[in-house]
Amino acid sequence: MKTRFTLSVLSLSVIVSFGAAANDYASIDTYEGKAASKFTENANTAVAKSLPWEDTSAFKRTTRGLIAEFGTHEAGELKNRFEYMADMSVEDLPPSVNPSIWRQGMLNYAAGGLYEVTDGVYQIRGADLSNMTIYRTDNGYVIHDPLLSRQAAAASWEFAKQHLPAINGEHKITGMIYSHMHADHFGGSRGVYESGDFAKDAEIYAPKDFIKELADENVIAGTAMGRRANYQYGTTLDNNAKGIVDNALGLGTSRGEVTLVAPTIEIQEREKVINIDGLDFHAINMPGAEAPAEIVLYVPEYRSLNTAELTYDGMHNIYTFRGAKVRDSLVWTKYLTELKMRFVDNGLVDNIHAAHSAPVWNDTSTNVNEISEYMTLQRDNYGFIHNQSMRLANHGVTIHDVGRQIEEIVPQSQIDTWHTNGYHGSYSHNARAVVNLYLGYHDMNPVNTNPLQTKDQSCVYVNAAGADVLYKAGMAHFNAGEYQESSQLFNDLVQCNPNNIDYRFALADSFEQQGYQSETMAWRNSYLQGAVELRTGEIQESIKLASPDVIANTPTGMFLDFIAVSLNAPKAEAAGLDFNFGVYHPDLGERYYGEVSNANMANIEVDKLPKVDFELIINKADLTKVALGETTLDALLKFGQAGVKGDASLLDQLAGSLDKFDGMFEILPMPSK
Repeated sequence: MKTRFTLSVLSLSVIVSFGAAANDYASIDTYEGKAASKFTENANTAVAKSLPWEDTSAFKRTTRGLIAEFGTHEAGELKNRFEYMADMSVEDLPPSVNPSIWRQGMLNYAAGGLYEVTDGVYQIRGADLSNMTIYRTDNGYVIHDPLLSRQAAAASWEFAKQHLPAINGEHKITGMIYSHMHADHFGGSRGVYESGDFAKDAEIYAPKDFIKELADENVIAGTAMGRRANYQYGTTLDNNAKGIVDNALGLGTSRGEVTLVAPTIEIQEREKVINIDGLDFHAINMPGAEAPAEIVLYVPEYRSLNTAELTYDGMHNIYTFRGAKVRDSLVWTKYLTELKMRFVDNGLVDNIHAAHSAPVWNDTSTNVNEISEYMTLQRDNYGFIHNQSMRLANHGVTIHDVGRQIEEIVPQSQIDTWHTNGYHGSYSHNARAVVNLYLGYHDMNPVNTNPLQTKDQSCVYVNAAGADVLYKAGMAHFNAGEYQESSQLFNDLVQCNPNNIDYRFALADSFEQQGYQSETMAWRNSYLQGAVELRTGEIQESIKLASPDVIANTPTGMFLDFIAVSLNAPKAEAAGLDFNFGVYHPDLGERYYGEVSNANMANIEVDKLPKVDFELIINKADLTKVALGETTLDALLKFGQAGVKGDASLLDQLAGSLDKFDGMFEILPMPSK
């Protein structure tokens, strides 16, 4: 069910600029975007003329090795949802879509079934945002990256079983591997684990610090990240040429439950050969590039290299709009150089395959090492972003300007290559991420040392120039096709007066045209999502990143860190909170010590608890139920399933000073109710 703030003035029959009535956007349910302007159409036509359409190699790779298409099988639910793409063509480019991302959508739509990478290595592609890779072992199959949702993974495995040979009369799952801790690589784990084929002695492998980094990324900032993800993924947009056309890494995401069966083995060593039912996997931890915890796999028997998410057909994010720790593009280039030198240039692999996009094979009919060329271009793309961003920074180019300057110097070899285009990450926002990693957000201009709040800053301009002057200037830019300039002015007007429907609709129109011209998925979706919220005045419920399984596997120390983030400092100060406490898990034998003082909370895990004001004794499983809202602490205490030693009233005082996050905060200012 949608939760929304409704624009109170939408019931008025007001005709605004650009020919739209206010009640045209009275509901997200009936929302429809506008047409592309002549300026946008011309801009996209110009882009189309510059693209290397003659290179269709990615489409050949995508369809190579097809064993069976999904057809009407439920594993094809995602592809069927994007059915309108069946008629996509480079001969009929819609004016409301940048032709480069349109072509990426065509490429991702082309995948939909079970494929053979090489004899013994198979992939389900097109069932979800990510690929499920399947390795044949002596007595069964290993599942690598079981997609995003339980439903998609279960359906995909059932589909695979229909077309893969039974071994000893069955399709036994002899192990499962998570490449890294992003949800589309573990979220379907229960669909595989509970399939009835999972061997009792099968292990689940993950990179070092998998659980820690997963919780760190999805819990502490999970509410804010979920709301921001609404913009990155355009949660209220339809699948059409005025909405979502592609999700860069894949066509889109499956619908269903994100789950997590906790790994039984985290690979602690930098490198380790693990043998799963007779098949060796050379696992290498490569953290800090695409993910804080990630492993790649070399499988010598199949002469295959699984690069996890270090390669895919496009430029990846160094910084992701939904929010995450900035990634290290320099270490990314070093990892790709290492893999290229050790396994590719030494002739140890015939293919590389990854968590997204189709594999790359060497063409035995030529002397060209296509895998080496592919990895070199991928490596040099991230190297270019890193090195040139910091070269410019060392010349004094600021974080606000480096993105534009990087765009001016992209080498022609990268421009002419499809798989280095900015579908997920862009040169512009990745360059700013690099500078942020080294130098932070401050550009050293003293005016930004203690900046005005957003609304106050906008009102300075509006009050100085006059709202009518800014609005007319914004309209002049809009009518000249200068949409970013018009957005700059309209945004100040909306920030200063969010109830003015003319300003809101003008800003929405300028965002929309920029979205239509954007090559990068997150740019397009963010512009169009912003237009939706401006026009309808509605905020939809946020994406929930912390699923029950994720919460259940969150270490208690991190759960207490989240409680500390939830502590409302003014409330804590007013209540005079000043105490120390302990938490003991009898089922795990774990103890935690915490202090609440000076409107702050801190905690650590300890072997022995010092003298405290109170100690909460509760099983970890029961704490998880409390966190999920399945029970209450009062109920557990009442029935003796938890206990408190010391002053139990302090727990109530702490609870009374905690905020609850609903993920419904404004990104663009909403009008008054």
